[in-house]
Amino acid sequence: MIAKITRGERVGSIAAYLHGPGKANEHQYKRGGQTHTGGVVIASNIGVEGDIEPNRWAKDLRASQKHRPDITKPIWQASLRAAPGDRIMSDAEWNAIAVEFMEGMGLENRPWVAVRHGDDHIHVVVSRVNDEGEVWHGRNDRRQAQTVCSQIEREHELTQAPRRRTGAKRAVSEQREMYRKAARGDLRQPDVLPGQISREDWESYDEDLQNVIRTSMPQRVPQYARSEREKARSAAPSGKPQQWQTRPQKRPYNAQESQRGMER
Repeated sequence: MIAKITRGERVGSIAAYLHGPGKANEHQYKRGGQTHTGGVVIASNIGVEGDIEPNRWAKDLRASQKHRPDITKPIWQASLRAAPGDRIMSDAEWNAIAVEFMEGMGLENRPWVAVRHGDDHIHVVVSRVNDEGEVWHGRNDRRQAQTVCSQIEREHELTQAPRRRTGAKRAVSEQREMYRKAARGDLRQPDVLPGQISREDWESYDEDLQNVIRTSMPQRVPQYARSEREKARSAAPSGKPQQWQTRPQKRPYNAQESQRGMER
C-alpha cells in the first residue's frame, strides 16, 4: 500500500474533486448493486459515513480551521492505494484501514473523512487544526506513513510495497556542524549530502540548520522551499516609503543678479 501525501488551503477544492466525476469520468462508487459517478464517504469521525455530497464534512473541517486562521495549509490529505495484485476490498475493510491509518498517524482526534471513488484506493482528508485550536505539524509524516502502511499490509495480508531505504539519521546538532564545516571548506560538500535535500529531510531540520544550508550551499535547498521563500519575500512589504522624483524648482529670473554675474 502506497500513501501519497499533500497539503492544501481550501477544503472545498479537494472535496469537489473527490466527489466529482474526475478528469476522465473515472470516479465511481457502488451502492445497492448499482454503479454511480462520484465518491462516497466510507469512514469518518464526524458522523458523515455514507454521504455522497461533501457539504456536511467540508463545513465541519472549515469550522475547525477558523480556530487558527494563521495556518496557511490546514488541510492534510493522503491517498491510500492498494497494489495492483491485491484483492478488491469492501467498504467495510477500507473503513477499518482508514481508522487504523489515522490512529497510526496520530490524527484520530481531528475531524477527518475517508472518501472512496475507485476499487483500489481511498482518500483521507483531515483538518490539521482541532476544535481547541491545536495544530498537528506532521513532521516526518511521509516516513511515518510508510511505517503505518507496512503495519496495515501485514494486518490485512496485502502485498508488501517497496519502501524507500533510509539510513540512521544523525542528530540535528551533528548535521548542523557538518554543514558548517562544509561552508568553511573543512569538508567536501559531496561528502555531506549529494544532490538536493529531500523534502522529508528538509522538514526535519530546525530553522537554524536550514539557514546554514541556505547560506553556505543554496543548491542543496529543495526546489519547493526556494519557491515558498520567494513567494514570502514578494508578498512582504519592503518597508521603504515610495520615493517620488521631483524636479528642482527654478529660481525666478532676476535681471540685476544676471547683470552682476556678467560683470564678474
